[in-house]
Amino acid sequence: MDDWSKQILNAFGDAVQEFAQQLSLDTERWLEDLTDQLAQASDPLVQAADQWIDQVQEALEPEIERLVDDLNQVIQPLEITISHQVDEVAEQLDTLIEPLVARLMALDPWLDSVSAPITSVVEPILQDYPTCVGCRNFYGQTHGGNTLVCAMHPFGPNKDQACPDWEGFY
Repeated sequence: MDDWSKQILNAFGDAVQEFAQQLSLDTERWLEDLTDQLAQASDPLVQAADQWIDQVQEALEPEIERLVDDLNQVIQPLEITISHQVDEVAEQLDTLIEPLVARLMALDPWLDSVSAPITSVVEPILQDYPTCVGCRNFYGQTHGGNTLVCAMHPFGPNKDQACPDWEGFY
């Protein structure tokens, strides 16, 4: 009794499998045909769009060129006027600023001489003169190839001991 039920089930399974394969093949053919038809239909559409774009460009290009030329004719006198005005303002600023710059340049040597005690005292060379850090007497300038550390100790204090003449800023 089992044989006939197995045969029926096998036959039904084979029929379903054949139907599924046939459906798959038919669907694949239908999709290929649809793709071909869409490709054939899109070619004329693309060509028509290209022709339309070319026609629009040909129609608008002369008008755009005319508008640009008109705009340039209107702007050119305005540009010349503004250029002259800017040149005049620049000349006036030059005449006003030039004396101020000359006076400021004269202050440069004075500023160097005024700030020399601050810049020479604040940063003694840590590796060479660590005991001089923060001392108001530190000079640290080089003259003739020799570094003058301070007036009390021209070549620096002894490295083994603290400087007896050290004075702080504050």
